[in-house]
Amino acid sequence: MRVLELYCGIGGCAAALEGAADVVLAVDTSRRALAVYARNFAHPAAARSLEGMPASEFQRLAADLWWMSPPCQPYTSRGLRRDLDDPRAASFLVLLERLAEVRPPYLALENVPAFADSRACARLLDVLARCGYEARTLLLCPSELGMANLRQRFYLVAGLGPLLPWPALPGGARLRIADFLDPRPSPSLWLAPDIARRYEHALDRVDPADPLARTSCFTASYGRAIVRSGSYLITPRGLRRFSPDEILRLLGFPSWYTLPPDLSHDHAWPLLGNSLSVPAVRHVLAAILALAAPGPPGLLPLT
Repeated sequence: MRVLELYCGIGGCAAALEGAADVVLAVDTSRRALAVYARNFAHPAAARSLEGMPASEFQRLAADLWWMSPPCQPYTSRGLRRDLDDPRAASFLVLLERLAEVRPPYLALENVPAFADSRACARLLDVLARCGYEARTLLLCPSELGMANLRQRFYLVAGLGPLLPWPALPGGARLRIADFLDPRPSPSLWLAPDIARRYEHALDRVDPADPLARTSCFTASYGRAIVRSGSYLITPRGLRRFSPDEILRLLGFPSWYTLPPDLSHDHAWPLLGNSLSVPAVRHVLAAILALAAPGPPGLLPLT
C-alpha cells in the first residue's frame, strides 16, 4: 500500500507500518519533529502547510491510505474546546475538501476521545457518507493491548470497500513498567524534594515493583507542568520523571527507533506527548485487509 502520513509528528504511524506499506510522503509543520522523523525513516518528509497542498498534489501522490492525527487542542478537555472555530482546525477542514475531491481508497484518523462528540467529527462522518465510504470508530487504550500506559484515543477507519473486523484484544500476561525503564537514568530526572512535598497529593506516582501499575497519559506539557501531564516513578531516591526514551518505549516504538542524542529532554517531551501509541495504531489499521497480517516480530510486545 501507498500511505500518505499527514500531521506525521515523529512518525508513530510509519513505525506501526514498518515493512507493511510504503509511505509516499509525511507532512508536518514542526521542523523539530521532522528532524526526528528523518533520523528514523528514509522516505520523504516535508515541512508543509496542508492548506497549501492542492488536490492535484494529493492525486499525484496516489496514496491508498491517508493517515491523519489533526491537532487535538480544539477538542481536548483542558482547552477551550472551540472545535471548528479554533484556527488550528483550519487545515482539517481543507483536508475534508481534498478528501471529497480525491477520494483515496482508505482514510484513518486518531484524536482525543472528545473528538467523537465534536462538530469536526460530525463533518468528517458526513463527508465520508456522501462519498460512499464505510466508516468505523472506536475508543482504544494501549493498556487494552498489554502496554503499561494509559492513553485512550478516538480512532476512525474508513474505506471505499469493506473493512475487516478489528482483532480481538489480547489476554494473558501484560508488560510491566519495569520493562521500559532506562538502566542508568539521568540525575536530572529526579524532582526536587520540596517540589515533591508541595505536590505530594496531586502527583500520579507509579511503583515499578507493582505488576499492575500503569502510567497515565504523557502530554506535551510533561516536564513543564508538574501535575496532570504524566506519571512520576517511585524510586529509593524519591520521585523522578520518566525519560524521553522510557516514554518512547511505553508508546510502543520499536527498538531500532532512536531520538537524536543532542535532543534535550525539554524538547523531546512535547514531541512524545503529541505522538501516538504504536500498538494502538497497528490494531486500528488491521481493519484494512492489506495491513491485517501480523507485523515484524518484536514490534508488538504481545500478540
